[in-house]
Amino acid sequence: MDQEDELMQKSIELGKAIAQTDIYKEFKKAEYLLFQDAEARKLVEDLQKLKHEQRGKVMAGIELTKEDQEQLKELEQSCIRNRQVLASNEANTRFQDFMEKISGSIKTGIQSVDK
Repeated sequence: MDQEDELMQKSIELGKAIAQTDIYKEFKKAEYLLFQDAEARKLVEDLQKLKHEQRGKVMAGIELTKEDQEQLKELEQSCIRNRQVLASNEANTRFQDFMEKISGSIKTGIQSVDK
């Protein structure tokens, strides 16, 4: 097995280990529960759609109006008030933080060899 294949195998093992953590399991459970809740799912979909539309305006050089900004703020507040959306967001944030720590550890390992 060459070096690249060995690294790919190790990354698969790391992925399996990550999938066994409580952080990942909580993330997946919250994601599942979010998609089972029609109201929560619609709120998230509407928020993603609005953010995409507004990002498109900005990329096209169109300045967002106060009305655009207020619409986004109101939708974000609606999402936060929904318990399932909030729980899913919190679980997602914890998982993303965990993944960033793992990436940081990998970077530390690389840097230790570069010295």
